[in-house]
Amino acid sequence: MSDISEDGWAAGWMDGLEYALWYMVLHGPAQYGFKFVDKQTILQLRYFSEQARCWIMFDDAIGEVAISFPDWETMFQKADPASFYLGMPNL
Repeated sequence: MSDISEDGWAAGWMDGLEYALWYMVLHGPAQYGFKFVDKQTILQLRYFSEQARCWIMFDDAIGEVAISFPDWETMFQKADPASFYLGMPNL
């Protein structure tokens, strides 16, 4: 996930990364900054999350944190889609 953030925005973990990637898991490939997240990458994200039975998010105090799917789905439903940073940056 952090590699996607680096490729897309030159940031180790862009704010909203976990939400943007989950959106792609649900809806398919999309542009993320300067990187196009393709179907193969999405399949890998889905596979790894299913194997781990969780999704990863970033907490400023402790870093990367595993969140159970039920908790993550609740968090995702409450999130503002405008904060997902999909698309290309405004230059």
